[in-house]
Amino acid sequence: MREHFGLGWRMYCVQRGEMLIVMLAGGDKSTQQADIRRAIALAKFLED
Repeated sequence: MREHFGLGWRMYCVQRGEMLIVMLAGGDKSTQQADIRRAIALAKFLED
């Protein structure tokens, strides 16, 4: 998924089922690695 606003904005999402998309984290390039780790942890929490 892509949004056209801000410079270098990244969104981390997960799909559950056919239509539900949950935004797990967001940030810019400076926080990218931490944002990815947070999104992965939150996605695992949603699976429980």
